[in-house]
Order: sequence, then C-alpha cells, then structure tokens
Amino acid sequence: MRPILAPEFYATALDDSPYFRFYERSPVTRLLLETLPRYLRPGASVLDLGCGNAIAACHLAACESRELTYLGIDPDPAVCEWATRVLASLPADRVRGRVLPVTQDAYLASAPERFDLIVSSWAFRGCLDVRRPETHRPTTVAIADRLAGDGALIVGDAFVAAGAARDEIERIGECHRRLVGDRGVGNPVFPPERIAALFAEAGLERIERHDVAALPLARFLDILHDQYALQVFRRAGDRR
Repeated sequence: MRPILAPEFYATALDDSPYFRFYERSPVTRLLLETLPRYLRPGASVLDLGCGNAIAACHLAACESRELTYLGIDPDPAVCEWATRVLASLPADRVRGRVLPVTQDAYLASAPERFDLIVSSWAFRGCLDVRRPETHRPTTVAIADRLAGDGALIVGDAFVAAGAARDEIERIGECHRRLVGDRGVGNPVFPPERIAALFAEAGLERIERHDVAALPLARFLDILHDQYALQVFRRAGDRR
C-alpha cells in the first residue's frame, strides 16, 4: 500500500527527529492535505510564516500543485538550512522558491510583495505573544496586507479546549516539550477565537474552521483537550 506521505515529497523533511515519528498518522497532517488543495491554483505564490523545515512545501508538492512559488521565513538559521534542503529536494515543476532566516516582524516590515496563499501552521503563537496585546493588531494587519486581493490565509495552531483539568494541561505541555522542545511550545496558547477576531479587524472573513486532535496519540495519552484549530480567511465578501 502506498504511504500517505510519499517519500518523493517527504523523505528529506521526515528525518529521525522525534517530532516526525508519528507524523503520517497525525490528524493535523491529514487536515492540511485535505484543505490546501482548495486554495491552490497553478502558478500561485505562497508565503509560509514560521516555516520550520518547510514541511508545508512538501504538502504543497504532494497536493499536485503546479509551478508554485514558495517563500518560507523563520528566525532560526539552522532550521532554514534544513528547510532549504527540503525545498531543493522537491520537484521544481510543482514548487520552487527560497527560505529566508528572518523574523516575522522584520519580514513584514520590509515586504513589498503580495501572495496568493499565506500559511502559518504551528507558528502563530511562536511569532506573536498573546501577553503583548499592543503587538497583535499591527501584526495581523501587516499579514492581511500581504494577501493578494483574491488570496487566502490559512492559520493553524494548537490550543487547549475548554474543560481541561490542570493535570491534563500539564501533560499537554510535557508532551509537546518532549517532542519538539521549547521551540514547539513557544508563547502561551493563542485562542483561535482571538485569532479570528484580529483578522476580522484587519478586513478578513473566516470562511472555514476545523478542530482536530493536535497529536496522533491524544486518546492514548489522555490529552483529548489538546486541539489544533485550522482557520481559513479571505478578504471580507470574497468567497471564491
């Protein structure tokens, strides 16, 4: 049986890191692969905010995209080197581009271009601190301004659903730290409702939201309140 994550697209990205041990079984992986194709067209430009090792570029290639131009940004130079290798390993007729070692704030402050698709997966709370509300609106407005008129913004990140007991919240934090260290945990949880409200203020309308378990073994680990919310936004009134 052919694997869900075909080696020709994922081999360079799925190394021996513990983070990727169960990646093929992850509900988040399946959700992204189901959602991304709805917002792709041949020749589209894609901005990946907090790109990590450019796993999103692998998803784009696996979605049978054609002639996509990809730009990934991440503040970690070592991770950007890995992302560059991942991007170079993908079929150039599907996706090609570059990776920049730069913070989200620095890039948004200088970026002149606009993109058909902007993706932020597992990176929103790492790039924007919920404890600093004075930075929220300027950042989300800047992201919205980088979106082409008929483009789409896809934001996905983990959150703790209502009803979690304190001991479960502690287990959730420990599970994420064990997988990816402090990089994966980042700032405190950024509620999906707050993300949606901020982009609404920036002139974007949410057209999709899907919640799934953040980790593949959530039931086994008894952390069912550890969720991942994927939200899709367009400019208000544009539902194409």
